Amino acid sequence: MKQTLKRALYPVRTIAARFVNINPGNSDNSIISKAANIIAPEKVEGDYLEFGVFAGASFIRSYHILRDVFMQHQKLHAGRTEDDAAEIKRIWDNMRFFAFDSFQGLPEPNGVDKETNSFATGKYTCTEKTFHENLVKEGVPLCKVITIAGWFEETCTEETIKKFGMKKASIIHVDCDLYASARTALEFVIPLLTDGTIIIFDDWYCFRGNPNLGEQRAFNEWKATMTDWIFTEYQKEGPWRNSFIASKRNVA
Repeated sequence: MKQTLKRALYPVRTIAARFVNINPGNSDNSIISKAANIIAPEKVEGDYLEFGVFAGASFIRSYHILRDVFMQHQKLHAGRTEDDAAEIKRIWDNMRFFAFDSFQGLPEPNGVDKETNSFATGKYTCTEKTFHENLVKEGVPLCKVITIAGWFEETCTEETIKKFGMKKASIIHVDCDLYASARTALEFVIPLLTDGTIIIFDDWYCFRGNPNLGEQRAFNEWKATMTDWIFTEYQKEGPWRNSFIASKRNVA
């Protein structure tokens, strides 16, 4: 089965404009803001990975929130210890933003993914060119962005990890609706997990919240195989989203 992406709930400019100036822990109670306010002071190193970016709304929002939160924590720590401030700056400077998407719309649902009519083949199509144009319009520097275009089954591979020198992921945003897509994304990130990685599921309660379908099924099956890791339920947001923090079971 070919896997892919997700929709934007609002126009790109509308979302991005709302989240340019962020106060850590104050003005924004979104999952991504809370995640940023953990990984920055805790110095969780790694890239941001989003699976299913559509036109870029959530991707743009995440970039601006992470940038502002890291900058503010850097300033806060500068007044205490220069070493901590320098480490936070280094982590931000090294963070890359990976955008995984087919840019061809949703694949044809198969198997358990056929349990709903919400995810029709070809829905949520956006070209890679338009995605890049939206990022530029919203002030996201493309030098921080790596776009991985193609069906997940073809791009979520060991070769991709080697090609881009991927080592760790601090935030993983699974926004691909379907069980098969989510399962492929989760298998891909196994070698990128680090102690403190936050995994956000955008469509956790799709399929009427049925745990035997969609992203919930993918995560529950995957988690059962991850015997060296503990996944602590973290934050929920709106009617659909949920998140988890990954921790090594045995910390030396």
